[in-house]
Amino acid sequence: MPPRLNQDTLRKATVYIGEKNYYERQQLRDQFLAQGLKQIVCHATLDALREMLFETPPDLLVLAADFDPGVFDFIKEIRMQRVGENPFMLISMMVAPTQGQALSRAVEAGVDDIIIKPISAERVQERLRLVTFHRRPFIVTDGYVGPERKSEEPRVAGVRRIPVVNTLLEKVNGREMDKLALKAAVEGSLQKVLQAQLDSQSFRLGEVCERLVNAYDTGAINDSVQNDLFTLGDVLKDASALAERLKDTQLSSLCVNLAENVNAIAEHYEYPTSSEIDLIRKITQAFKMAMNAPGAGAQTGAQPEAAGQPEALDLSQYQ
Repeated sequence: MPPRLNQDTLRKATVYIGEKNYYERQQLRDQFLAQGLKQIVCHATLDALREMLFETPPDLLVLAADFDPGVFDFIKEIRMQRVGENPFMLISMMVAPTQGQALSRAVEAGVDDIIIKPISAERVQERLRLVTFHRRPFIVTDGYVGPERKSEEPRVAGVRRIPVVNTLLEKVNGREMDKLALKAAVEGSLQKVLQAQLDSQSFRLGEVCERLVNAYDTGAINDSVQNDLFTLGDVLKDASALAERLKDTQLSSLCVNLAENVNAIAEHYEYPTSSEIDLIRKITQAFKMAMNAPGAGAQTGAQPEAAGQPEALDLSQYQ
């Protein structure tokens, strides 16, 4: 049986509230205080909240849907590791019954929970218990990082469910979460998310390469071919950045070199050489082989001689 939420278990947790209405902000603060939370910081503007996230991340972030026009993009920035030190913080959004569109936007942004206004003390306790003990795992798809959406819907094949750190649960269970402990916990979850993002890039590479090969094989060469080549170059650059963060220097270097060659092909996309078309055919397989090479995902210093260099594909002329 999970520990109960009471004043002893919640007193070390931190909550940030983003609500532009003064009276609603104070009411929500009082409702959280009634649950035993002591560290509650209220914000009236998104800029003030953003600054605080860089200083000390909360265990729970509670935002009103009408807090700021950019509130949904702000949530995405958190999940994409562009704001603050913890992209896995719990995020709840308060939505009025009249804000129907905000529901779907909140889900797509990556919130953990949605609280329908008006909010009572009982409702606050119920939602606190839900996000603390029953948090959904994260998934990574093209353009989305966040809690799994609508568990009753079949998941896309190959999309992994990733358990991530829940600092609220850690504190409720009595575990200390100082800056060093938080950094270590976040890093552990982040490695899994980055790897899932890299897997997603592999899928995108396959889609774009298939379209390009089909266009060249059938002679359907138009402006969309050039656009796809530039897209392919961008995907390879993104994959390089992810591989770099995973300390896979061989894969990162391979992606950079392939991106340069793909962008060069785009400049004369109507008249590629046979070797250039052959390169496009081999990119997806080369990427997967490099990902699966010995030491991939944790390479530093001297590398295995063949790591990230898929000999069978003979891409040496493009590296």
